Amino acid sequence: MNCPKCHYNNTKVYDTRTTQSGKVTRRRRQCLECKHRFTTVEEVKIFDLMVKKRNGQEVIFSEKKLEQGIRKAFNKRPVDNAKIAKLVQDVIEDVLQASKNPISSVKVGKLVLKNLEKVDKVAFICYSAMFSNFDSVDDFINLVRPKS
Repeated sequence: MNCPKCHYNNTKVYDTRTTQSGKVTRRRRQCLECKHRFTTVEEVKIFDLMVKKRNGQEVIFSEKKLEQGIRKAFNKRPVDNAKIAKLVQDVIEDVLQASKNPISSVKVGKLVLKNLEKVDKVAFICYSAMFSNFDSVDDFINLVRPKS
């Protein structure tokens, strides 16, 4: 790792921390030449997962697109960024555990709904309205109506 200050190519790692999900590693480093300290962040990226859309087209799984859809569901809802980030990570873990490549966009949507329902019922309903193909108003009402 090159030092961002003097560009010396040898640094020492003196602290490493991993997030709870294990997906991100934060390292504190020190340059052996100029003694400058800096932080690096390593994150696992999903590159080879494909999503099969309803029209049959296959596209690369996009964590950013997943997060945007979840954020739309929380529009005007009191939620912090950490909660959304955790929700995105939970859905990604579920997608990876499904271990089907390609995974259908319908399956991804159902995994989002499963996780959203635990976190925020209103966001769950908003996402359902965006994601699901309701044939009638009654279908939507049945989704919203509490199960007895």
